[in-house]
Amino acid sequence: MLRGLTAGTGQPTAGARLLLTLGELRRRSEVDPLVYTRWTPPQDAYLRATAQIVLCRTGNQFGKTWVGAAETIYRCLGAHPHKEVPKGPIEAWVLCSSWSQSIAIQRKVWSLIPKDTITEDVRFNPKNGFVGVQKAVTFRNGSILRFKTTSQDTLDLASATIHWVWIDEPIADADTFTELQMRLRRTGGQIGITMTPATTGDLEWLRKLVVDGRVLDLHFTMTPENFVPLGQSEPLRTEDGTPMNAAWVEAQIEETLAWARPVRCHGEWEYGRVSKVFENFHPTVHVIPNLAQSSVAPQGEVKLSVGLDYGEDRLRTVAILVAVDDTTDPTNPRVYVLGEYTPDTSSTIDMDAKGILGMVAAAGLRWVDLDYAWGDKRYTDARGRITRKSNAMMTEALERAGNRKRGMRPAFRGAKKGIGGGRGAVWTGVRWLNSSQITPAAFYIDSSCTWLIESLNKWDGTDRSPHKDAVDALRYGLRPWIYPRRSHKPRRLVRRF
Repeated sequence: MLRGLTAGTGQPTAGARLLLTLGELRRRSEVDPLVYTRWTPPQDAYLRATAQIVLCRTGNQFGKTWVGAAETIYRCLGAHPHKEVPKGPIEAWVLCSSWSQSIAIQRKVWSLIPKDTITEDVRFNPKNGFVGVQKAVTFRNGSILRFKTTSQDTLDLASATIHWVWIDEPIADADTFTELQMRLRRTGGQIGITMTPATTGDLEWLRKLVVDGRVLDLHFTMTPENFVPLGQSEPLRTEDGTPMNAAWVEAQIEETLAWARPVRCHGEWEYGRVSKVFENFHPTVHVIPNLAQSSVAPQGEVKLSVGLDYGEDRLRTVAILVAVDDTTDPTNPRVYVLGEYTPDTSSTIDMDAKGILGMVAAAGLRWVDLDYAWGDKRYTDARGRITRKSNAMMTEALERAGNRKRGMRPAFRGAKKGIGGGRGAVWTGVRWLNSSQITPAAFYIDSSCTWLIESLNKWDGTDRSPHKDAVDALRYGLRPWIYPRRSHKPRRLVRRF
Protein backbone atom coordinates (compact mmCIF):
# COMPACT_ATOMS: atom_id res chain seq x y z
CA MET A 1 0.00 0.00 0.00
CA LEU A 2 1.29 3.48 -0.85
CA ARG A 3 2.67 5.45 2.07
CA GLY A 4 0.42 8.42 1.27
CA LEU A 5 -2.60 6.22 1.94
CA THR A 6 -1.38 4.79 5.23
CA ALA A 7 -0.10 7.87 7.10
CA GLY A 8 2.98 5.82 8.09
CA THR A 9 0.97 3.55 10.38
CA GLY A 10 0.34 0.73 7.95
CA GLN A 11 -3.40 1.33 8.39
CA PRO A 12 -5.53 3.02 5.68
CA THR A 13 -6.35 6.66 6.24
CA ALA A 14 -9.94 7.92 6.12
CA GLY A 15 -9.33 9.15 2.58
CA ALA A 16 -7.92 5.79 1.56
CA ARG A 17 -10.87 3.98 3.09
CA LEU A 18 -13.19 6.24 1.11
CA LEU A 19 -11.30 5.47 -2.08
CA LEU A 20 -11.50 1.77 -1.35
CA THR A 21 -15.22 2.04 -0.66
CA LEU A 22 -15.82 3.93 -3.89
CA GLY A 23 -13.75 1.40 -5.79
CA GLU A 24 -15.74 -1.48 -4.31
CA LEU A 25 -19.01 0.27 -5.15
CA ARG A 26 -17.81 0.78 -8.70
CA ARG A 27 -16.86 -2.88 -8.98
CA ARG A 28 -20.21 -4.00 -7.60
CA SER A 29 -22.13 -1.64 -9.88
CA GLU A 30 -20.34 -3.12 -12.88
CA VAL A 31 -21.17 -6.67 -11.76
CA ASP A 32 -24.81 -5.91 -10.93
CA PRO A 33 -25.76 -2.47 -12.32
CA LEU A 34 -29.49 -2.99 -11.67
CA VAL A 35 -28.96 -2.72 -7.92
CA TYR A 36 -27.42 0.74 -8.25
CA THR A 37 -29.82 2.19 -10.81
CA ARG A 38 -32.22 4.88 -9.64
CA TRP A 39 -35.46 5.12 -11.59
CA THR A 40 -37.52 8.17 -12.55
CA PRO A 41 -41.30 8.29 -11.92
CA PRO A 42 -42.22 7.03 -15.43
CA GLN A 43 -39.68 4.20 -15.17
CA ASP A 44 -40.79 3.24 -11.67
CA ALA A 45 -44.45 3.15 -12.73
CA TYR A 46 -43.57 0.76 -15.56
CA LEU A 47 -41.57 -1.52 -13.26
CA ARG A 48 -44.45 -1.72 -10.78
CA ALA A 49 -47.22 -2.36 -13.34
CA THR A 50 -48.79 -5.83 -13.21
CA ALA A 51 -51.25 -5.74 -16.14
CA GLN A 52 -51.17 -8.39 -18.86
CA ILE A 53 -50.09 -5.80 -21.45
CA VAL A 54 -48.30 -2.65 -20.27
CA LEU A 55 -47.50 0.30 -22.50
CA CYS A 56 -44.98 2.97 -21.47
CA ARG A 57 -45.71 5.88 -23.83
CA THR A 58 -43.42 8.92 -23.68
CA GLY A 59 -41.49 11.29 -25.86
CA ASN A 60 -37.77 11.02 -26.48
CA GLN A 61 -35.06 11.19 -23.78
CA PHE A 62 -37.14 9.48 -21.06
CA GLY A 63 -35.01 6.34 -20.76
CA LYS A 64 -37.88 4.06 -21.69
CA THR A 65 -35.55 1.60 -23.44
CA TRP A 66 -33.42 1.32 -20.28
CA VAL A 67 -36.42 0.42 -18.14
CA GLY A 68 -37.69 -1.97 -20.80
CA ALA A 69 -34.33 -3.75 -20.67
CA ALA A 70 -34.42 -3.83 -16.86
CA GLU A 71 -37.94 -5.30 -16.77
CA THR A 72 -36.90 -8.00 -19.23
CA ILE A 73 -33.78 -8.91 -17.25
CA TYR A 74 -35.75 -9.11 -13.98
CA ARG A 75 -38.17 -11.55 -15.60
CA CYS A 76 -35.37 -13.70 -16.99
CA LEU A 77 -33.84 -13.84 -13.50
CA GLY A 78 -37.17 -14.86 -12.00
CA ALA A 79 -36.79 -12.19 -9.33
CA HIS A 80 -38.30 -8.70 -9.40
CA PRO A 81 -37.92 -5.92 -6.80
CA HIS A 82 -41.55 -4.78 -7.07
CA LYS A 83 -43.80 -7.71 -8.02
CA GLU A 84 -44.17 -11.43 -8.36
CA VAL A 85 -42.86 -12.94 -11.59
CA PRO A 86 -42.48 -16.59 -12.67
CA LYS A 87 -39.41 -18.19 -11.08
CA GLY A 88 -38.33 -19.60 -14.40
CA PRO A 89 -36.67 -20.71 -16.39
CA ILE A 90 -38.51 -18.72 -19.08
CA GLU A 91 -38.04 -17.80 -22.72
CA ALA A 92 -38.23 -14.06 -23.37
CA TRP A 93 -38.15 -12.12 -26.61
CA VAL A 94 -37.07 -8.60 -27.43
CA LEU A 95 -38.90 -7.49 -30.57
CA CYS A 96 -37.57 -4.56 -32.63
CA SER A 97 -38.51 -3.05 -35.98
CA SER A 98 -35.03 -3.38 -37.51
CA TRP A 99 -31.74 -5.11 -36.84
CA SER A 100 -29.86 -1.83 -36.38
CA GLN A 101 -32.34 -0.93 -33.66
CA SER A 102 -31.88 -4.38 -32.15
CA ILE A 103 -28.09 -3.90 -31.92
CA ALA A 104 -28.59 -0.64 -30.01
CA ILE A 105 -30.95 -2.38 -27.60
CA GLN A 106 -28.58 -5.31 -27.16
CA ARG A 107 -25.93 -2.83 -26.00
CA LYS A 108 -28.28 -1.52 -23.32
CA VAL A 109 -29.22 -5.02 -22.20
CA TRP A 110 -25.53 -5.91 -21.93
CA SER A 111 -24.87 -2.76 -19.89
CA LEU A 112 -27.59 -3.62 -17.36
CA ILE A 113 -27.37 -7.39 -17.13
CA PRO A 114 -25.68 -8.82 -13.98
CA LYS A 115 -22.69 -10.62 -15.48
CA ASP A 116 -22.64 -13.32 -12.80
CA THR A 117 -26.17 -14.45 -13.76
CA ILE A 118 -25.39 -15.48 -17.34
CA THR A 119 -23.56 -18.54 -18.60
CA GLU A 120 -19.87 -18.36 -19.47
CA ASP A 121 -20.45 -18.92 -23.18
CA VAL A 122 -22.35 -15.63 -23.63
CA ARG A 123 -20.24 -13.24 -25.66
CA PHE A 124 -20.99 -9.66 -26.66
CA ASN A 125 -19.56 -7.54 -29.47
CA PRO A 126 -20.31 -3.79 -29.27
CA LYS A 127 -20.59 -3.58 -33.05
CA ASN A 128 -22.61 -6.71 -33.83
CA GLY A 129 -24.36 -7.47 -30.54
CA PHE A 130 -24.49 -10.87 -28.90
CA VAL A 131 -22.31 -13.41 -30.66
CA GLY A 132 -23.94 -16.44 -32.25
CA VAL A 133 -26.50 -17.31 -34.90
CA GLN A 134 -29.39 -17.30 -32.42
CA LYS A 135 -28.51 -13.91 -30.88
CA ALA A 136 -29.53 -15.23 -27.49
CA VAL A 137 -28.51 -14.71 -23.87
CA THR A 138 -28.60 -17.79 -21.66
CA PHE A 139 -28.93 -17.39 -17.90
CA ARG A 140 -27.60 -19.73 -15.25
CA ASN A 141 -31.17 -20.48 -14.13
CA GLY A 142 -32.02 -21.76 -17.61
CA SER A 143 -33.85 -18.70 -18.94
CA ILE A 144 -33.22 -17.67 -22.53
CA LEU A 145 -33.49 -14.16 -23.97
CA ARG A 146 -33.76 -13.88 -27.76
CA PHE A 147 -33.66 -10.82 -30.02
CA LYS A 148 -36.07 -10.69 -32.95
CA THR A 149 -37.12 -8.17 -35.60
CA THR A 150 -40.48 -7.66 -37.26
CA SER A 151 -38.73 -7.96 -40.63
CA GLN A 152 -38.39 -11.70 -39.98
CA ASP A 153 -41.50 -12.87 -41.81
CA THR A 154 -42.81 -15.52 -39.42
CA LEU A 155 -40.73 -14.69 -36.35
CA ASP A 156 -40.73 -18.47 -35.73
CA LEU A 157 -44.11 -17.99 -34.09
CA ALA A 158 -45.57 -21.28 -35.21
CA SER A 159 -43.42 -23.35 -32.86
CA ALA A 160 -42.63 -20.76 -30.22
CA THR A 161 -43.45 -21.14 -26.55
CA ILE A 162 -42.63 -17.86 -24.88
CA HIS A 163 -43.34 -16.26 -21.52
CA TRP A 164 -42.45 -12.58 -21.96
CA VAL A 165 -42.18 -10.21 -24.93
CA TRP A 166 -40.72 -6.73 -24.79
CA ILE A 167 -41.59 -4.60 -27.82
CA ASP A 168 -39.34 -1.56 -28.11
CA GLU A 169 -41.08 1.02 -30.29
CA PRO A 170 -44.39 0.05 -31.87
CA ILE A 171 -44.95 -2.65 -34.44
CA ALA A 172 -47.30 -1.46 -37.16
CA ASP A 173 -48.82 -4.89 -37.66
CA ALA A 174 -51.85 -5.94 -35.63
CA ASP A 175 -51.64 -9.49 -37.01
CA THR A 176 -48.14 -10.01 -35.60
CA PHE A 177 -49.26 -8.66 -32.24
CA THR A 178 -52.26 -10.99 -32.20
CA GLU A 179 -50.03 -13.94 -33.02
CA LEU A 180 -47.72 -13.04 -30.14
CA GLN A 181 -50.70 -12.95 -27.79
CA MET A 182 -51.71 -16.45 -28.90
CA ARG A 183 -48.24 -17.83 -28.17
CA LEU A 184 -48.14 -16.15 -24.77
CA ARG A 185 -51.58 -17.50 -23.92
CA ARG A 186 -50.12 -20.97 -23.62
CA THR A 187 -47.83 -19.84 -20.81
CA GLY A 188 -49.89 -17.03 -19.31
CA GLY A 189 -47.11 -14.71 -20.43
CA GLN A 190 -47.18 -10.93 -20.64
CA ILE A 191 -46.19 -8.14 -23.02
CA GLY A 192 -44.36 -4.91 -22.28
CA ILE A 193 -44.22 -2.06 -24.81
CA THR A 194 -41.96 0.99 -24.58
CA MET A 195 -42.46 3.55 -27.30
CA THR A 196 -42.72 7.02 -28.71
CA PRO A 197 -45.64 6.85 -31.19
CA ALA A 198 -43.51 8.02 -34.13
CA THR A 199 -43.86 5.15 -36.55
CA THR A 200 -44.26 4.49 -40.24
CA GLY A 201 -47.33 2.35 -39.66
CA ASP A 202 -50.88 2.56 -38.43
CA LEU A 203 -51.27 2.42 -34.63
CA GLU A 204 -55.05 2.58 -34.53
CA TRP A 205 -55.17 -1.08 -33.50
CA LEU A 206 -53.05 -0.32 -30.43
CA ARG A 207 -55.04 2.80 -29.54
CA LYS A 208 -58.21 0.75 -29.67
CA LEU A 209 -56.74 -1.80 -27.26
CA VAL A 210 -55.95 1.08 -24.90
CA VAL A 211 -59.45 2.57 -25.20
CA ASP A 212 -61.01 -0.86 -24.63
CA GLY A 213 -58.99 -1.25 -21.43
CA ARG A 214 -57.02 -4.24 -22.72
CA VAL A 215 -53.70 -2.39 -22.48
CA LEU A 216 -52.51 -0.40 -19.46
CA ASP A 217 -51.33 2.91 -20.94
CA LEU A 218 -48.69 4.65 -18.82
CA HIS A 219 -48.42 8.02 -20.55
CA PHE A 220 -45.93 10.67 -19.39
CA THR A 221 -45.28 14.11 -20.86
CA MET A 222 -42.06 16.12 -20.89
CA THR A 223 -42.08 17.88 -17.53
CA PRO A 224 -39.06 18.46 -15.25
CA GLU A 225 -40.29 16.17 -12.45
CA ASN A 226 -40.28 13.18 -14.80
CA PHE A 227 -36.48 13.43 -15.06
CA VAL A 228 -35.72 13.38 -11.32
CA PRO A 229 -35.05 9.87 -9.91
CA LEU A 230 -37.21 8.87 -6.97
CA GLY A 231 -35.66 9.78 -3.64
CA GLN A 232 -33.28 12.31 -5.18
CA SER A 233 -33.41 16.06 -5.58
CA GLU A 234 -31.19 16.41 -8.65
CA PRO A 235 -32.33 15.47 -12.16
CA LEU A 236 -30.65 13.06 -14.54
CA ARG A 237 -27.86 14.37 -16.72
CA THR A 238 -27.20 13.98 -20.43
CA GLU A 239 -24.03 12.27 -21.63
CA ASP A 240 -22.22 15.62 -21.74
CA GLY A 241 -23.21 16.37 -18.14
CA THR A 242 -26.06 18.80 -18.77
CA PRO A 243 -28.72 18.56 -16.04
CA MET A 244 -32.14 17.59 -17.41
CA ASN A 245 -33.85 20.34 -15.42
CA ALA A 246 -36.63 22.81 -16.24
CA ALA A 247 -34.35 24.88 -18.48
CA TRP A 248 -33.26 21.77 -20.39
CA VAL A 249 -36.88 20.62 -20.81
CA GLU A 250 -37.91 24.04 -22.11
CA ALA A 251 -35.02 24.02 -24.58
CA GLN A 252 -35.90 20.52 -25.84
CA ILE A 253 -39.47 21.58 -26.53
CA GLU A 254 -38.44 24.83 -28.18
CA GLU A 255 -35.89 23.12 -30.44
CA THR A 256 -38.42 20.55 -31.68
CA LEU A 257 -40.47 21.48 -34.74
CA ALA A 258 -43.92 22.65 -33.65
CA TRP A 259 -45.81 19.92 -35.50
CA ALA A 260 -43.58 17.22 -33.98
CA ARG A 261 -43.77 18.36 -30.35
CA PRO A 262 -46.88 16.38 -29.33
CA VAL A 263 -45.20 13.08 -30.29
CA ARG A 264 -41.47 13.72 -29.93
CA CYS A 265 -41.68 15.60 -26.64
CA HIS A 266 -44.89 14.41 -25.00
CA GLY A 267 -45.56 10.94 -26.41
CA GLU A 268 -48.99 11.82 -27.85
CA TRP A 269 -50.55 9.53 -30.43
CA GLU A 270 -50.60 12.09 -33.24
CA TYR A 271 -48.47 14.94 -34.53
CA GLY A 272 -49.73 18.49 -34.16
CA ARG A 273 -51.58 20.62 -36.65
CA VAL A 274 -50.01 24.00 -37.34
CA SER A 275 -50.47 26.82 -39.85
CA LYS A 276 -47.33 25.74 -41.72
CA VAL A 277 -45.82 22.27 -41.43
CA PHE A 278 -42.65 22.96 -43.41
CA GLU A 279 -41.06 25.49 -41.09
CA ASN A 280 -37.71 25.19 -42.84
CA PHE A 281 -38.98 25.89 -46.36
CA HIS A 282 -38.04 29.40 -47.54
CA PRO A 283 -38.76 30.35 -51.17
CA THR A 284 -35.89 32.84 -51.23
CA VAL A 285 -33.51 29.99 -50.44
CA HIS A 286 -35.04 26.94 -52.07
CA VAL A 287 -36.83 28.23 -55.19
CA ILE A 288 -34.54 28.63 -58.23
CA PRO A 289 -35.55 30.02 -61.67
CA ASN A 290 -34.59 27.63 -64.48
CA LEU A 291 -33.08 25.19 -61.98
CA ALA A 292 -31.58 22.77 -64.52
CA GLN A 293 -29.46 25.56 -66.03
CA SER A 294 -28.61 27.33 -62.78
CA SER A 295 -25.35 27.39 -60.85
CA VAL A 296 -26.81 25.06 -58.19
CA ALA A 297 -27.89 22.36 -60.68
CA PRO A 298 -26.51 18.90 -59.93
CA GLN A 299 -23.26 17.89 -61.58
CA GLY A 300 -22.84 14.33 -62.76
CA GLU A 301 -25.03 11.34 -62.02
CA VAL A 302 -28.51 11.67 -60.56
CA LYS A 303 -31.49 9.39 -60.11
CA LEU A 304 -34.84 10.45 -61.54
CA SER A 305 -38.25 9.73 -60.06
CA VAL A 306 -41.91 10.67 -60.51
CA GLY A 307 -44.41 10.76 -57.65
CA LEU A 308 -48.13 10.66 -58.40
CA ASP A 309 -51.14 11.46 -56.17
CA TYR A 310 -54.71 11.13 -57.40
CA GLY A 311 -56.09 13.95 -55.30
CA GLU A 312 -58.71 14.15 -52.59
CA ASP A 313 -61.61 13.58 -54.99
CA ARG A 314 -59.64 10.94 -56.94
CA LEU A 315 -60.18 13.02 -60.09
CA ARG A 316 -57.53 15.73 -59.95
CA THR A 317 -54.07 14.20 -60.32
CA VAL A 318 -50.82 15.79 -59.10
CA ALA A 319 -47.44 14.55 -60.36
CA ILE A 320 -43.95 15.71 -59.30
CA LEU A 321 -40.64 15.07 -61.09
CA VAL A 322 -37.50 14.96 -58.95
CA ALA A 323 -33.79 14.40 -59.51
CA VAL A 324 -31.73 13.17 -56.57
CA ASP A 325 -27.97 13.25 -56.17
CA ASP A 326 -27.05 10.60 -53.59
CA THR A 327 -23.53 9.95 -54.86
CA THR A 328 -21.90 13.07 -53.36
CA ASP A 329 -23.14 12.31 -49.84
CA PRO A 330 -25.36 9.19 -49.55
CA THR A 331 -26.43 10.12 -46.01
CA ASN A 332 -27.64 13.57 -47.13
CA PRO A 333 -28.99 13.23 -50.69
CA ARG A 334 -29.62 16.44 -52.60
CA VAL A 335 -33.12 16.92 -53.96
CA TYR A 336 -33.93 18.86 -57.13
CA VAL A 337 -37.64 19.26 -57.99
CA LEU A 338 -37.66 19.73 -61.77
CA GLY A 339 -41.33 19.82 -62.69
CA GLU A 340 -44.98 19.35 -61.73
CA TYR A 341 -48.22 18.35 -63.43
CA THR A 342 -51.27 19.96 -61.83
CA PRO A 343 -54.38 20.28 -64.02
CA ASP A 344 -56.68 23.18 -63.18
CA THR A 345 -59.76 20.95 -63.24
CA SER A 346 -60.67 17.30 -62.90
CA SER A 347 -59.00 15.13 -65.52
CA THR A 348 -59.32 11.74 -67.13
CA ILE A 349 -56.52 9.23 -66.85
CA ASP A 350 -55.60 9.75 -70.51
CA MET A 351 -55.38 13.50 -69.93
CA ASP A 352 -53.12 12.79 -66.97
CA ALA A 353 -50.85 10.54 -69.02
CA LYS A 354 -50.31 13.20 -71.68
CA GLY A 355 -49.71 15.84 -69.04
CA ILE A 356 -47.18 13.73 -67.14
CA LEU A 357 -45.26 12.88 -70.32
CA GLY A 358 -45.28 16.60 -71.14
CA MET A 359 -43.83 17.38 -67.70
CA VAL A 360 -41.00 14.91 -68.28
CA ALA A 361 -40.33 16.22 -71.80
CA ALA A 362 -40.23 19.83 -70.55
CA ALA A 363 -37.25 18.81 -68.38
CA GLY A 364 -35.45 17.47 -71.46
CA LEU A 365 -36.09 13.86 -70.49
CA ARG A 366 -37.86 10.79 -71.84
CA TRP A 367 -39.92 8.39 -69.78
CA VAL A 368 -37.30 5.69 -70.32
CA ASP A 369 -34.75 7.93 -68.58
CA LEU A 370 -36.57 7.63 -65.26
CA ASP A 371 -35.46 5.27 -62.52
CA TYR A 372 -38.69 5.23 -60.52
CA ALA A 373 -42.41 5.90 -60.84
CA TRP A 374 -44.42 5.81 -57.62
CA GLY A 375 -48.18 6.24 -57.41
CA ASP A 376 -51.04 6.52 -54.94
CA LYS A 377 -53.02 3.45 -53.94
CA ARG A 378 -55.98 2.39 -56.03
CA TYR A 379 -59.48 3.08 -54.79
CA THR A 380 -62.29 0.57 -55.15
CA ASP A 381 -65.99 0.30 -54.42
CA ALA A 382 -67.69 -2.22 -52.11
CA ARG A 383 -67.34 -4.91 -54.79
CA GLY A 384 -63.64 -4.33 -55.22
CA ARG A 385 -63.98 -2.55 -58.57
CA ILE A 386 -61.59 0.30 -59.29
CA THR A 387 -63.70 3.45 -59.12
CA ARG A 388 -61.45 6.18 -60.52
CA LYS A 389 -57.76 5.66 -61.19
CA SER A 390 -55.00 3.22 -60.37
CA ASN A 391 -51.30 2.79 -61.05
CA ALA A 392 -51.94 -0.02 -63.52
CA MET A 393 -54.45 2.13 -65.39
CA MET A 394 -51.98 5.03 -65.42
CA THR A 395 -49.20 2.84 -66.84
CA GLU A 396 -51.55 1.65 -69.60
CA ALA A 397 -52.56 5.25 -70.32
CA LEU A 398 -48.88 6.23 -70.61
CA GLU A 399 -48.38 3.42 -73.12
CA ARG A 400 -51.30 4.73 -75.19
CA ALA A 401 -50.08 8.32 -74.98
CA GLY A 402 -46.55 7.31 -75.95
CA ASN A 403 -47.65 4.90 -78.68
CA ARG A 404 -45.88 2.11 -76.84
CA LYS A 405 -46.77 -1.54 -76.56
CA ARG A 406 -47.24 -3.17 -73.18
CA GLY A 407 -44.18 -3.24 -70.99
CA MET A 408 -43.45 0.47 -70.67
CA ARG A 409 -40.82 1.01 -67.97
CA PRO A 410 -40.69 2.19 -65.35
CA ALA A 411 -44.25 1.20 -64.52
CA PHE A 412 -45.98 2.90 -61.62
CA ARG A 413 -45.54 1.08 -58.32
CA GLY A 414 -47.67 1.52 -55.23
CA ALA A 415 -46.11 3.99 -52.80
CA LYS A 416 -48.42 2.81 -50.01
CA LYS A 417 -47.37 -0.84 -50.05
CA GLY A 418 -44.84 -2.46 -47.72
CA ILE A 419 -42.44 -0.58 -45.44
CA GLY A 420 -43.30 3.10 -45.44
CA GLY A 421 -46.83 2.56 -46.68
CA GLY A 422 -48.74 2.93 -43.43
CA ARG A 423 -50.52 5.84 -41.83
CA GLY A 424 -47.43 7.19 -40.10
CA ALA A 425 -45.60 7.43 -43.43
CA VAL A 426 -46.87 10.97 -43.95
CA TRP A 427 -45.02 12.30 -40.94
CA THR A 428 -41.92 10.25 -41.58
CA GLY A 429 -41.78 11.91 -45.00
CA VAL A 430 -42.45 15.33 -43.49
CA ARG A 431 -39.55 14.90 -41.05
CA TRP A 432 -37.29 13.83 -43.91
CA LEU A 433 -38.27 16.82 -46.04
CA ASN A 434 -37.83 19.27 -43.16
CA SER A 435 -34.37 17.84 -42.53
CA SER A 436 -33.51 18.16 -46.22
CA GLN A 437 -34.75 21.75 -46.32
CA ILE A 438 -32.70 22.78 -43.30
CA THR A 439 -29.52 21.16 -44.69
CA PRO A 440 -27.52 23.67 -46.75
CA ALA A 441 -27.69 23.08 -50.53
CA ALA A 442 -29.79 19.91 -50.13
CA PHE A 443 -33.21 20.98 -51.44
CA TYR A 444 -34.07 23.05 -54.49
CA ILE A 445 -37.26 23.48 -56.51
CA ASP A 446 -37.73 24.99 -59.95
CA SER A 447 -39.78 28.19 -59.88
CA SER A 448 -42.17 26.72 -62.46
CA CYS A 449 -43.55 24.34 -59.78
CA THR A 450 -45.94 26.98 -58.48
CA TRP A 451 -48.53 24.63 -56.93
CA LEU A 452 -45.95 22.61 -55.00
CA ILE A 453 -44.27 25.83 -53.81
CA GLU A 454 -47.61 27.13 -52.56
CA SER A 455 -48.36 23.77 -50.93
CA LEU A 456 -45.03 23.67 -49.09
CA ASN A 457 -45.78 27.19 -47.85
CA LYS A 458 -49.36 26.59 -46.79
CA TRP A 459 -49.99 22.94 -45.86
CA ASP A 460 -51.22 22.86 -42.26
CA GLY A 461 -50.90 19.12 -41.76
CA THR A 462 -54.58 18.27 -42.21
CA ASP A 463 -55.93 15.67 -44.61
CA ARG A 464 -58.64 18.03 -45.84
CA SER A 465 -56.19 20.68 -47.00
CA PRO A 466 -56.00 21.02 -50.82
CA HIS A 467 -52.25 21.45 -50.42
CA LYS A 468 -51.69 17.92 -49.13
CA ASP A 469 -51.91 16.27 -52.56
CA ALA A 470 -48.79 17.96 -53.94
CA VAL A 471 -46.88 17.16 -50.74
CA ASP A 472 -47.95 13.51 -51.03
CA ALA A 473 -46.79 13.36 -54.65
CA LEU A 474 -43.41 14.76 -53.60
CA ARG A 475 -43.13 12.20 -50.78
CA TYR A 476 -43.96 9.36 -53.14
CA GLY A 477 -41.31 10.47 -55.63
CA LEU A 478 -38.72 10.51 -52.83
CA ARG A 479 -39.76 7.17 -51.36
CA PRO A 480 -36.48 5.33 -52.18
CA TRP A 481 -34.54 7.89 -50.12
CA ILE A 482 -37.01 8.32 -47.28
CA TYR A 483 -37.10 4.51 -46.91
CA PRO A 484 -33.82 3.24 -48.40
CA ARG A 485 -34.08 -0.48 -49.13
CA ARG A 486 -32.40 -2.95 -51.45
CA SER A 487 -35.68 -3.38 -53.32
CA HIS A 488 -35.41 0.30 -54.31
CA LYS A 489 -32.44 -0.16 -56.60
CA PRO A 490 -32.73 2.17 -59.63
CA ARG A 491 -33.06 0.95 -63.18
CA ARG A 492 -30.02 2.96 -64.21
CA LEU A 493 -27.93 5.98 -63.34
CA VAL A 494 -28.64 8.86 -65.71
CA ARG A 495 -26.07 11.58 -66.42
CA ARG A 496 -28.08 14.60 -67.43
CA PHE A 497 -26.50 17.66 -65.83
